Amino acid sequence: MTTPNRFLLPAIAVLAMAGLLSCATAPRVRGSGTIELDEIDVASLVGGRVLRMAVAEGDTVHAGDTLAVLTRGEIAAELASQLAQSQRAESQARDLAAGARPAEVLVARAQLAAAQADRRLAETQYTRTEKLARAQAVAQAELDRARATRDAAVARERAAAEQLKLQEEGFRRLQIDAARSAATAAAAQLAGARSRAGELVLVAPSDGVVLLRNFEDGELAPPNVPVVTLGDPSRLWMRVYVGAPLLASIKLGDPVEVTPIGAKKPFRGHVVQINTRAEFTPRAALTEEEQANLVFGVKVALDPTPGTLKPGLPAEARFPTKR
Repeated sequence: MTTPNRFLLPAIAVLAMAGLLSCATAPRVRGSGTIELDEIDVASLVGGRVLRMAVAEGDTVHAGDTLAVLTRGEIAAELASQLAQSQRAESQARDLAAGARPAEVLVARAQLAAAQADRRLAETQYTRTEKLARAQAVAQAELDRARATRDAAVARERAAAEQLKLQEEGFRRLQIDAARSAATAAAAQLAGARSRAGELVLVAPSDGVVLLRNFEDGELAPPNVPVVTLGDPSRLWMRVYVGAPLLASIKLGDPVEVTPIGAKKPFRGHVVQINTRAEFTPRAALTEEEQANLVFGVKVALDPTPGTLKPGLPAEARFPTKR
C-alpha cells in the first residue's frame, strides 16, 4: 500500500526551495540622489535701496525676524500724506454725525443778526439814493452801486439764515453718509500705503537658515528679486529616479533607508511623492524594452535629524522589498 507522505514530502521541499530562491532573487529597489532642502526666496513687491542688511549667510533666523530694511522716499511721503487725509476725513465724518455744538449755534445766530443789520442798512441807503436819483441829485452810477450793495447784503442774510438752520437742525443724512464714505475711502488708501511701506522691511516667513544674501547695504534691490534666500535644515528631502518595472512596488508612505556618502548607518525617511509622468514625454506606443527604460521621480522626506545631515550630500535610498 502506497503511503501519501512518500510523494508529499518531496513536493513540500521543492516549494520551499522555490520560495527561498524567489526571496533571494527579488530585486531591491534603490535610487541615488542629492539631499536637498526647501528654499524660500524673500523679496519686496516694491523694491528699493538697501538701507541695512540684518543677516549674514549661515545665520539662524526665526519667523518674524528682520532680514533687511529698504528705503524709498516717495513711499514714506505717500504714507504721511495718506495718514493726514485719513485723519481729516475721519474727523469730518465724526463732527457731522455729532451735530453742531452749542457755541457754534450761538456764532451762527450772531452772524445772522449781523447780516440782517447789514441788509437793513443797505436797503435804507438804496432807498435814499433812489430818491436822490429821481431828483437828479446823484448820478446813475451811484444808484447802481447802492443797488448792488443792497443785493449783496440780502444774499449774505439768506446764507447766514441757512447756516443757522443747518446748525440747529443738524446735517442731512446724505451729507453724513457721504462724509463716512469719504472716511472709508481714505482709510483704504491709508491701508494700501501702509502695505507698500511694509514691503520695505523684509522679515523671515518661518524659521530657517540664511542660505544666500543677495544684496549689500546701499545697493538697489528691484521689485520681486530675492534679497535673501532661506532654507529649513530640519526638513530635508531627496529625489530619486526609479525604473518603470519597479515603480509598482513603491507606495506613498513607504519607509525608506537613506545612506549619505561616508555615513556609517542609514537614516530613515518615507515616500511623500511619486511622479505620474516619466522624465520625458514618449510617443503613444512603446515597446516593452522602451517601457523598461522609463524612469519616474520619487520624493523621499527624511525624518528630522538635527545637525546630522547636510544638504548637498549625495546619498542612496533603499526601498523595502515587496514579497
